[in-house]
Amino acid sequence: MRSINLIVIHCSAVPNGRPQTTADINGWHHALGMRRTAEFMARQNEALDAIGYHFIILLNGAVATGRHIDEVGDHVRGRDQKSIGICLIGTDQFTLAQWSSLRYNVTLLRAAYPEARVVGHRDIPHAHKTSPGFDVTAWLAGDMAPPAGHVLP
Repeated sequence: MRSINLIVIHCSAVPNGRPQTTADINGWHHALGMRRTAEFMARQNEALDAIGYHFIILLNGAVATGRHIDEVGDHVRGRDQKSIGICLIGTDQFTLAQWSSLRYNVTLLRAAYPEARVVGHRDIPHAHKTSPGFDVTAWLAGDMAPPAGHVLP
């Protein structure tokens, strides 16, 4: 089991409400040169040879797996060794089902890794990212309720 000190929330940066699959994300990550080891591919998601995230939250709220939780991710340069990556499909507005699944997923991960901080990719120093399109710190402080203006109509 890896030592985890960071849970990082991302968004896929596609237009809000546009469906996207783990295979789509895997293709993008493959094109960027990301790769998974054969050992971990044999343990989980054999067809996903490059995906960098551990969890992907689809529009309907389903939580798809990417990398195995024990597998080092490829989602935050310089922080992958001790982090878990969660990606919401969309940019800055998400379905109520996605918000519910994010809350549930983060709650479970915090219980498993109580020392881990929960942050947005944009909160990582020198990341130069705007993902996700909402303030994760404010979301946490607001009891993980969907922030105003960030719910897909």
